[in-house]
Amino acid sequence: MGWCKAKVCLVGKTALVTGGNSGIGYETALHLASRGCRVIIADVVDSESSRKQIVEETGNDNIIYKWIDLGSLQSTRKFAEDIIKTEPRLDILINNAGVAGFSEICSDDGILMDMHINHFGSFLLTHLLVDILKKTPKSRIVFVSSIGAFLHQVNTVEDINRPARFSHKTFKSLLQYNNSKLCNIISARGFAKRLSKHSITVNAAYPGIVCTPIFTSFRNRIGESTWVFKMIKIFTWSFGKSAEEGAQTTLHCAIDKSVEGISGNFFLDCKVFKLPPKVADDDFSEAVWTESEKIVKLSQEEKIQ
Repeated sequence: MGWCKAKVCLVGKTALVTGGNSGIGYETALHLASRGCRVIIADVVDSESSRKQIVEETGNDNIIYKWIDLGSLQSTRKFAEDIIKTEPRLDILINNAGVAGFSEICSDDGILMDMHINHFGSFLLTHLLVDILKKTPKSRIVFVSSIGAFLHQVNTVEDINRPARFSHKTFKSLLQYNNSKLCNIISARGFAKRLSKHSITVNAAYPGIVCTPIFTSFRNRIGESTWVFKMIKIFTWSFGKSAEEGAQTTLHCAIDKSVEGISGNFFLDCKVFKLPPKVADDDFSEAVWTESEKIVKLSQEEKIQ
């Protein structure tokens, strides 16, 4: 099991963690706070109690919560505007928020909900925060992805906003989750390529199989309790990591000095792991990037050249 062994102090630095209310996101925020970092918890769920718990446990009262709905382009834009107005710097952006089980449900913007929250939301948010990241020396961006990216169904660019082709509801939802995780790695590599001249380090991280609320919410959303979930539950509780253990690779990518300048990679257990074949296809990745720009409605000025 990989473990973040960084000895760095984060006093004076600011980190933003999406989905920081619970699970891996909470443990990530907690660890950063314990090193003296100013932490912004960004979540659609009221995270005031989580914020208070982190303050109580770490003694660091420089922890704030801001509401964001990554399943809404408008909400994401409003959130980014607020961050730009109120924060003088942003050292670490951790795109951790993730969901599963929405199947064919779409957001108000006409985007598949799980793809919207898991991929398009973080893709747009990172674009909107690029300027503040640029002016912060040696800033870092981490996209939390999954090994499921190897088992995707993104064969054409149009598939990034098209329901997975599978009749079984459970497997359809799992495939769409995997599709979004593939796009997270594509995003990480795309930002790494475009921001390298600004000394911004960008990577994707796989936490491992972790016991988090995402499995319960997944089951509740699709309304099925099948043998698939029973097997997942047994395997997860028998061999899965705790949320604290799952946060280690994200933390490694976010703060370890050894990662500085190592950008555009996919990390597993705090080590560089191989890329899914589709991600390594530069032409395909560029096509997914361009289509994502269109779907989140980036203006010409917001695009990174």
